[in-house]
Amino acid sequence: MFSETIPEGVDNVMRICDNKDGYEKSITFKVRIDEIRSMRNKLLKETDYYLLPDITIEENKLKEIKEYRQQLREFMNKLMNDEIKCNIFDDDFEQKYLKRQ
Repeated sequence: MFSETIPEGVDNVMRICDNKDGYEKSITFKVRIDEIRSMRNKLLKETDYYLLPDITIEENKLKEIKEYRQQLREFMNKLMNDEIKCNIFDDDFEQKYLKRQ
């Protein structure tokens, strides 16, 4: 699952809502948000397999995967509404905030 708090050692926390007007006009900001969305979509796609009707999986594992996928779907809204505070330009963003199941 991903962290909704700032991992230890993360500098330059980006408060998106506080700076949204200025950043949204920035090409760099838009590109980065698109990259993050792509990362999230990739993780969703990687777990699609588990939802196929002919896949045998333990019920508790399926529940975990469904919860993880829901969190991934909600991630961008939480990020854009400052419910998740982070540095979107951090090189290790995916490892810190979009941890794989």
